[in-house]
Amino acid sequence: MSEQRSSAEYHRADPAYRRQMQAWLVVTAVGGALAIVALQLWLRRLGIAAAAQGDPSGYERWLQWLLAGICLVFAVAAAGFAQWLFRMALATRAERRWPPVSMRTSADVRIRYLTSADSLVSQLRLGAFALALLALFLGAWAIWLFWSR
Repeated sequence: MSEQRSSAEYHRADPAYRRQMQAWLVVTAVGGALAIVALQLWLRRLGIAAAAQGDPSGYERWLQWLLAGICLVFAVAAAGFAQWLFRMALATRAERRWPPVSMRTSADVRIRYLTSADSLVSQLRLGAFALALLALFLGAWAIWLFWSR
């Protein structure tokens, strides 16, 4: 049973999930754009205040804390994605099929069975491990930035 099943089998898309993902994409893009504009305005105001007071070390401290906060946000996102990838690897290994039956997709996906799915499991685990390391590195860097000043 090491050969593939029919290559014409597809895991059908979930239209409601597609709409939900499109809405999240729009919300994320608009929220990110607003956050960048707000950050630019805040940094300008902070820089003007620091220049008026002659306190560049205070400005540097705020920038360091901002960078630490951004690192923490990215670390949490990377850890969450690593956990999701690891769960997908476990489900794929258990079912020997990609995508697992319980996975919702926004587009039709050709189903991969047996050895093809098994090779994908190692790739998913490696990706999860790399993201977990990235999350640890970013978290450690954020902690160092918070306490180095």
